[in-house]
Amino acid sequence: MFALAVSIGILSYTLMGLGLLGILLNKAILIVTLIFLSTSPLWFPSPNLGEGTKRRGIFLYAILIIQILVNLVGALGPELGFDALWYHTTVPKIWLTNQKITFLWGDLYYSGLPKLIDMLYVYPGSQLIHFSFGILTLLVIYKMARKYLNSTYSLLACIIFYSNLVVGWQSITAYIDLGRTFFEILALYLFVEKKYFQTAVILGLAISTKILALGSLVIFGFLGFPIIYFLISIIIPLPWLLFNYLNTGNPVYPIFSSYPIDWNFSINILRLADPINPIYVMVTPLIPPLKLRGGQGVILIYCILSFVIWFLTPHSGGGRFLMPYLPAWSILTAILIQKNKFFITMAIVLAIVSLGYRGIANAKYIPYLLGVQTKQEFLNKYLYDRFR
Repeated sequence: MFALAVSIGILSYTLMGLGLLGILLNKAILIVTLIFLSTSPLWFPSPNLGEGTKRRGIFLYAILIIQILVNLVGALGPELGFDALWYHTTVPKIWLTNQKITFLWGDLYYSGLPKLIDMLYVYPGSQLIHFSFGILTLLVIYKMARKYLNSTYSLLACIIFYSNLVVGWQSITAYIDLGRTFFEILALYLFVEKKYFQTAVILGLAISTKILALGSLVIFGFLGFPIIYFLISIIIPLPWLLFNYLNTGNPVYPIFSSYPIDWNFSINILRLADPINPIYVMVTPLIPPLKLRGGQGVILIYCILSFVIWFLTPHSGGGRFLMPYLPAWSILTAILIQKNKFFITMAIVLAIVSLGYRGIANAKYIPYLLGVQTKQEFLNKYLYDRFR
């Protein structure tokens, strides 16, 4: 999985290089893509999510597959996400049209921030690209959970994560947060494995995806991450920070400029604009009596620190800014409830409720996917009418 993450990073930075050289041409992109795909057999061994043969394991596996399919329906539909239409897909498409990367002033002032995932949106199917990072995140969750749980409860950890309404929403739109989420949980997994160099590289890719991932360096610092590796994590996003600095005089522009920041410390975690699974709050009474050691203890401390970091950062993103840490929260939750029938039942019930909610929300895409409704008719009904 580390090889896959690095390959994605190399692909993105290669596309950036083409853009800075003014040769972001379709032919050049095709050549780079073919080279990227030719290395695919070396990327990662795929975990067998269906290895549990018990009835409960099959039931959980079925829930997960249905969750994925429901989100896929939305990912195949037209884009409705505000930020996706504002700049996540617009900026790379402008660069592709101009065949070069330049700083875009005006309403596209985010164009100088790190764009590791955004650069992939020069390809068609940007929603499916972002959707795929949700699937990759599930694979890492399962792989990490298997260090402490059997296959059934590892599947439950995946379901708890994928049951978050914010994850369901992000899975159908071309934002970047699922990309960061994939890098964040992979970094934690590598850290638990004591692969510190690889951890530093992946953290660098997370920062190159979203600048807020700098907060994760603080978390890993408290966990005992060797200081010498911090430099690696900072060097990786440096090309984007330098690009931003040369164009604006501020490496993280528009942050620390006239950019409005929401420092609302009275925010309620159960009433976020982008809701998360309430199971995380429900199981907190199970934490004090539990003595977690080794990797499990690291996960617990990581979860606590991640909440602190999220709480101290701007809350304009609501649950979306918390999402990168939810994989670890999901694994910890599965560890806590593995012998508690009540909480196991609650986790499954909440998953089914979430599935129903997302199913209803994504049902609007079905007429379009079946050809009953044109794209223009769909957008007139669900997008343009919102701004009239």
